[in-house]
Amino acid sequence: MGRRARRTTATDATTPVLTTGLLSVLGLLMTVNPITSNIYLPGLSQMAADLGTTIAGAQFALTGFLLGVAAGQLIVGALADSLGRRPVLMLGLSVLTGASVLVAVAPTIELLIAGRVLQGLGSSAAVVVARAVVSDTARGRQAAASYSVLMGMLAVGPLVGPLLGSALMQLGGWRTTFVGLIVISAAYLVMAVFAVPETLAPGDRTPVRIGRLLGNYGRLLRDPGYTGNALSMAIAFGALSTHVSASSFIAQDVLDTDEWGFSFLYMCYAGAVLVGSSLNAPLSARFGPRRMLVVCQAVAIASTAAMVWFAIVGPFTVTTFLATIVPACAAGSAILANATTLTLARAAFAAGSGAALMGCTQFLVGSLVSPLGGVLGPHTAAPMAVVMLACFALSVVAGALGLWGERRGDVVVASEDARTHPEERG
Repeated sequence: MGRRARRTTATDATTPVLTTGLLSVLGLLMTVNPITSNIYLPGLSQMAADLGTTIAGAQFALTGFLLGVAAGQLIVGALADSLGRRPVLMLGLSVLTGASVLVAVAPTIELLIAGRVLQGLGSSAAVVVARAVVSDTARGRQAAASYSVLMGMLAVGPLVGPLLGSALMQLGGWRTTFVGLIVISAAYLVMAVFAVPETLAPGDRTPVRIGRLLGNYGRLLRDPGYTGNALSMAIAFGALSTHVSASSFIAQDVLDTDEWGFSFLYMCYAGAVLVGSSLNAPLSARFGPRRMLVVCQAVAIASTAAMVWFAIVGPFTVTTFLATIVPACAAGSAILANATTLTLARAAFAAGSGAALMGCTQFLVGSLVSPLGGVLGPHTAAPMAVVMLACFALSVVAGALGLWGERRGDVVVASEDARTHPEERG
């Protein structure tokens, strides 16, 4: 698994080093959820016709998946803090693989939706465990740089999923996308078995007790340093989700691009996210996640404000759209990374539960906000631009709450983390 080093913990256990190789594996795990969510979207109409339902009925496949993800994060977080990271990750990816088989052969929309719920439950393990492993093995600015990589991969996933689905559709229709997902899920499982070490020492594990679990969630929710930063991340994710959900009709109906133009725009989005994450990693390590969060929020607000102007006043062209959406996506991916670092720094006493609660909030906000980008129909980009601007502005407000909570200095979570990791103080 690479080099090992010692970190002093409450149990004086040996914790694996967060090597570049391990971080790369964790980054790939972050793509499990968004790819599973979006890979079938190119075949949505065909799926609805084959299963004898409407487009609206077929869209419940996404709703079921998101509900599974939201619920799964809370369950997985508790299990990861109790049983360890590896067994929970293996179980989750196994459930995802089995559920993908069920979805691929489902004869009815009801059975398909049930399978999608199971897919959501299984895939949630990848996101929770990846974040928890970073929390176990890194602190401070190293953690900020690592979360930047993870959040970049999480943001790229929704862009890669539909493109991969389109390619699989050419091989045999909508069911082929889920057959491909079986192979992908199994590959993730094999990768995790051989490349992800256990990072939670037995002495640091907490038994699953409902009272204790609810107590952990209560402590986190009462800490404005945690809740503010978590909401800042989740609301910014809502902005990016709004863009992803609207990107298809923006490209095809508003900008009137062909398939090649659509693919080009998608590559620009993905490139912006990767560049933003890549630049944020060294910058957050140098200047700190709080300062970078503020800077990136300012860039995101300025970019989306310009997008609102072009969408309403004009001209809204491919050039003006890319000039505004590229910096917004780049800054947005960095916001996710820095806010995640600040959030989980408040939850070191229960990293799995902290990551789970944050992830649950993230996907709930994303699922609620993302449809708003198309409220006025497929022929205007104004709703998407306005929603993105509003989300980034609210992210600033939530981040200010997080900063206030950090400066209070009287939160049990923070003091306990300082005792557990005295070398990280100051």
